[in-house]
Amino acid sequence: MPSFHDCPAVTRIYPDRIPEFAETALDALYGSLYSSLPQLRLSPLDGVHTYAAWQAGRLRALFLYACRGTEIRVVNEGMRVDEAAAICFARAVFDRHRDAERVHFHAVQCRRPPARMPSARFATSEDMVIELPGSEDAYTAALGKSTRKSLRQNIGRAAGIAHRWIAGADVDAAVVDAIIGFNRARMAQRRRTSALDDEAARRLLRLLRARGVVGTVTLGGRLCAGTLACRIGDDLYSLVNSHDPQHDALGMGTLARHLMILAAIRHGVRRFHLMGGNIGSKQPALACRVPLDDLLIYRNEVARLRHAAGLARLQLAAWEHELRMAMDDPELARRAGWAARGALGVAHWCREWKRGRRPWLRGSPRTSA
Repeated sequence: MPSFHDCPAVTRIYPDRIPEFAETALDALYGSLYSSLPQLRLSPLDGVHTYAAWQAGRLRALFLYACRGTEIRVVNEGMRVDEAAAICFARAVFDRHRDAERVHFHAVQCRRPPARMPSARFATSEDMVIELPGSEDAYTAALGKSTRKSLRQNIGRAAGIAHRWIAGADVDAAVVDAIIGFNRARMAQRRRTSALDDEAARRLLRLLRARGVVGTVTLGGRLCAGTLACRIGDDLYSLVNSHDPQHDALGMGTLARHLMILAAIRHGVRRFHLMGGNIGSKQPALACRVPLDDLLIYRNEVARLRHAAGLARLQLAAWEHELRMAMDDPELARRAGWAARGALGVAHWCREWKRGRRPWLRGSPRTSA
């Protein structure tokens, strides 16, 4: 997103509505699934206002927001937020909404909090992103030696494997249901409940119809794995990647993801988003962590003090997130200090206990080479 150093020449607030140009403009400005109207419309947008800012005749910022008591909550997420754009937005909404005391951006890319207004920033989530090269061969060559070997062996063992890229508008709902069913079966194996309940599945199908791409993997003509994804411009977001548990021995989940990445390269995708969590399993595919922050801007210092309890909760959430990342990423764990290593050990013990295992027989998580 283009940046600007001073407030743009023209700003406008559209109260209680989203203008017609917003859908195309959001995609062009941010290229983020969570700033796209098809995704945002999965939740009610009643009472949502729109802020737009232009400079030299070009749209530079577009934020959808809702008023929640004394907080202005920005609805679109995942985008890169320029410091000057955030300040101009905050000043505009504080001027319009006199009771508002703080602006809250959730899960955005922000290099630093604005220095010209009272503000705070907390890293509370992340996206794992693969920057795709121009060819399948270049991507495969960049993978680690052991990753290439494992993929080559599993593809060789999966005789008759085939991958197909299907535009979401053309996909059969039964195929989507089958891939979701694989996810549920795998979660049941782990004695966990899939997040994809019936309502979530219906919402996902709506999103796929609007912006989706489905990758199917068949073995001997039978569906055995698949990827449910959404494309926003040059970016592809992998929302569900799952396989029939009967094919665990073939590493079918990793194979399905790899085949989808290769297909994305063929279809001109430049960035492949694996979303957050399970960092260690995504790094071999060349995914790099992109931190996503909660950014808060306050009307004044008094307002910041008045919201001290909320700041404390966000700080705790940021610490918890950092701990989870270190549990998933051996490199982060190796760099952790003694206090963090102790916390990692306790967290690992609790997680194993929750899963019904006996952690005292398994040892602590690896924190050294």
